[in-house]
Amino acid sequence: MQRRIKHRAWTEFQLTLSDSQPDGFQAMDSFLNETGSFLLHADFFGPAERVAFISSELLERGISGPATRLLQVAGVGGGMQMSAVSGLETTLLYDGERMIGRFFEDADAKYCFMGDVQPWDPAASRSEQTGQVLQTIQTVLAGVGMHFKDVVRTWFYNDRILDWYDDFNRVRTAFFEHHGITRMPASTGIGAPNASGTALVAKVIAVQPKTGDVRIQRIHSPLQCEAPEYGSAFSRAMEVSDSLVRTIYVSGTASIEPAGRTVHVGNAAGQIEKTMEVVHALLAAAGMDWSNTSRAIAYFRNTDDISHWHDYCRNRQLPPLPVILMPSVICRDDLLFELELDAVAEL
Repeated sequence: MQRRIKHRAWTEFQLTLSDSQPDGFQAMDSFLNETGSFLLHADFFGPAERVAFISSELLERGISGPATRLLQVAGVGGGMQMSAVSGLETTLLYDGERMIGRFFEDADAKYCFMGDVQPWDPAASRSEQTGQVLQTIQTVLAGVGMHFKDVVRTWFYNDRILDWYDDFNRVRTAFFEHHGITRMPASTGIGAPNASGTALVAKVIAVQPKTGDVRIQRIHSPLQCEAPEYGSAFSRAMEVSDSLVRTIYVSGTASIEPAGRTVHVGNAAGQIEKTMEVVHALLAAAGMDWSNTSRAIAYFRNTDDISHWHDYCRNRQLPPLPVILMPSVICRDDLLFELELDAVAEL
């Protein structure tokens, strides 16, 4: 599924292809060539051999842009998601010799998209690798006149997340406090190994307004407490709006009640229903609904539970969603499902 998002001086394109769709690379080529766009970032989810094949295809086809390659814990689901931009010049960003992002700006704001941000020492402890990833993001942003305070959305893909999620949160919170970051970005923290074998990789979107035409605000969830209340430094959702478009970045959301406890323990169908209720309420608070979804990822601890997702969407008559179904480890051992999404509305 493809979504075109028109801003005043540039156009963003988003493409979602499930692994069951044939000719994915042909669709990707057409997507970039027909739109005349530059790749902002791409995410590939699949078994190790599939991800290796994707990497070689990218090189053969001369497609340049940051790509995050995540390995599935099971062979069901997966696919690719891409975001691209046209209408203005962009600058590639590097961590040493490795391409990790693109930067561009218009009269109203600076924008930075990063992907596959890795630690520089894979032999370091997982806590140290987390600090290295965060520092790399800050250093690259500073190089284009931005700061981590400008970050509106993060993704952290942590290998063996249940073994060290508390340590990850401790390092992230300390980093935010050290750098004076009080407006927490929307975020996903999910368990998934990566093709480089590091403790984690990260993705980032940062926006720095120049004029009042670009506005950033936190969206509060009507049905959940704020995550910092139980030790996780992120916002439930962030909104970025300009003169033409409102974009909502909804964090990874799971079956958690207002006091921060997991509900429907051991019941995947119940957790899916609760999560969807929470996300829908958040969208409604922003004046949107499921039809505004521009991209999404649904994470499942057990692949057998994907059938409950299909049942829910069919029974609730949801519109077709641009969603990747990704077998993953959720950040609590009693969580079976998590959903993240972006939603867009024209003004």
